[in-house]
Amino acid sequence: MGNLLKEKSIERNGDILAGSGCRFRMIKCGKWRGLADPKLVDRVGIEGLTVHLEETMMRGEVLKNGSKSHVSHTTLGGRDVVIKGYRHLGLLHSLRHTLQGSRAKRSWFTAHRLRRLAVPTPTALAYLDEYRRGLLWRSFFIYDYVAGSELYVVLNDPAVPGERKRRLIDRVMVVLKRLSEGGISHGDLKHSNMICTGDDVSFIDLDAMRPAFGPDFLKRYRLEKDRARFFRDLEPFR
Repeated sequence: MGNLLKEKSIERNGDILAGSGCRFRMIKCGKWRGLADPKLVDRVGIEGLTVHLEETMMRGEVLKNGSKSHVSHTTLGGRDVVIKGYRHLGLLHSLRHTLQGSRAKRSWFTAHRLRRLAVPTPTALAYLDEYRRGLLWRSFFIYDYVAGSELYVVLNDPAVPGERKRRLIDRVMVVLKRLSEGGISHGDLKHSNMICTGDDVSFIDLDAMRPAFGPDFLKRYRLEKDRARFFRDLEPFR
């Protein structure tokens, strides 16, 4: 299987997404395209990130097995990771994401933007897109596993002190403001999309995030919309 690997700083539309010194490998191998952490590529090889990726997922712990995606917590190249696979959902779906870019690719770039904004999120290790007959068929997003409990679990636990719950909620509000100032709207602020590690909150499931550039009043509107979504799930705990 032939392959083409290129290594350079993460750059897209003139914007360095992950800060100086961060590098990736560009993967162009048969029907596969993507970006990956160089150390991960060296450890598992191109086939480990492409043709054998589903086998690796099946050996792990299934976190989600839905109609649109499947998520597995597993080990890849000696690293504790999560692999999120986005399923093929038909010709029109493939055509749309061929033109717009895959959800895995979107998650990869969003993760680097968040880290540049000092928003806690797992380290993005790779995204891989599989093409068939020129159309995007399916894609995979790989990121470091973050040990912790989902926010809704912590808020629903009577053993957790109320003071800690308030600190976590306040932390989310700070991060939402930081996202808004950085030109990002979350779009899917469910409590299950946040992992608690101590008194910090790490944001996962990034493919719903969108650029939120525009006038200040529009940014404020999107920020309030994200806040309202967050507090809607908070009602049962009040």
